[in-house]
Amino acid sequence: MQQHKRIRDRKTPAAGASRRGRGRQEPPTAREAALQALLRVERDGAYLNLALPPLLAGLAPQERGLASRIATGTIQHLNTIDWALNLFLTSPLHKLTLAMRNLLRLSAYQLLYLDRVPAHAVVDEAVRLARRYGHRGVAGLANAVLRRLSAEKDDLPWPDATANAAEYLSLRYSHPQWMVKRWIERYGAAEAESLCRANNETAPLSLRPNTLRTTAAQLRERLSTERVEAAFSPRVPGMLLVNPHGSLVELDSYKDGLFTIQGESSALVAPCLDPGPEQMVLDLCSAPGGKTTHLAELMLDRGVIHAVDIHPHRLQLVQRAAQRLGLSSIRTLEIDGRKIGAAGLPLQQCILVDAPCTGLGVIRRLPELKWRRREEELLRMQKLQLELLEAAASMLAPGGKLLYSVCTNEPEETMAVARSFSARHPELKLQAGPGRLPDPLCTAIGEDGTINLLPHRHGLDGFFIALWRRQSG
Repeated sequence: MQQHKRIRDRKTPAAGASRRGRGRQEPPTAREAALQALLRVERDGAYLNLALPPLLAGLAPQERGLASRIATGTIQHLNTIDWALNLFLTSPLHKLTLAMRNLLRLSAYQLLYLDRVPAHAVVDEAVRLARRYGHRGVAGLANAVLRRLSAEKDDLPWPDATANAAEYLSLRYSHPQWMVKRWIERYGAAEAESLCRANNETAPLSLRPNTLRTTAAQLRERLSTERVEAAFSPRVPGMLLVNPHGSLVELDSYKDGLFTIQGESSALVAPCLDPGPEQMVLDLCSAPGGKTTHLAELMLDRGVIHAVDIHPHRLQLVQRAAQRLGLSSIRTLEIDGRKIGAAGLPLQQCILVDAPCTGLGVIRRLPELKWRRREEELLRMQKLQLELLEAAASMLAPGGKLLYSVCTNEPEETMAVARSFSARHPELKLQAGPGRLPDPLCTAIGEDGTINLLPHRHGLDGFFIALWRRQSG
């Protein structure tokens, strides 16, 4: 293998602000929009799916897809990109300014993962932006580092896959080593690799029709008049998959309350609880309201749903969703779900605990989670999840149903929670294969009846679902 030449930046300060804004402003490009989004993700702790859309508004339509691809891909492959760049830098990447660090990252992503983008175009744009966000010295650094990376990208010193599988998979598929080690132990190296690969795929955008106002077929026709192509989900009946060229929330069909934007796995939760009309239902962690409104639609908007959240601004999201969808059965309640017993509510026939979790089942939608989560959070989340389930159990009527769901597959938050809770409550019985799980997903049902959806096995976001029923006697 060639010796990787390290390139020194003699002029770049360790920290500094963007120098954009001096002189004439140039029209934004896809790469600059991606850079701005990455700055907001790292500097402000923003999520890319919220930070990026406003930045796309000033781009030509053909540039929006490229900006989204670059920003998302850079975050997905962050530790691999940093590792590759550090091969050619004498000073660690983290010592560069925020803007230069992320400019090198997004440029490296294109060189390593987007073969259709000419290397010279990537380097030229990086140099232009380096001058705009830094100075002549860092422009020279960007030019030298990226040219060397482009020349040697096929000869990088990857770890040995056999001798150190965790390190290899961590770099090849860009996941933290602590996650990879857990998955190798649980599934074996081959399946862990499949899971890592699945987490880097693009998750489909799915819509749940408001069945009180339309059907999936009718909504598909309506969307076609708005120039949005939709297909029926092959995994979750009644859901539509779309690939829009613009913002869905600007569509008249959205404003008319004909659908909710919701992941396919998430849309399986409410039917598992299977509430009936006129029932009293408690949603203990309701915001932003996707599952709450689904429950209301399944109940034909008859009965009462108490939608609980500790944050008033998040309850406003539930209220706005209910209003847009024309639902009147939802009552919001600002309280810590762990203290729901003090709210003065009667015993409930159906309770949903869609608990806070690490979210490691939705990495393909929120790639930032890979880099923000820590292994020690698993047990902290477990404690909160069990506290919420205990509070819910105190509110469950005889014969009532209690559904627990989390968008993760980690044992501490899934099976360990279910087993611990069941041991404390022998009067609650786990139900086998809860609700209306479609036939193609039956392999997700465990021997104890819990559901464990996995991205690499089922093509869906990772989710865990468990249903208990209180004995009537």
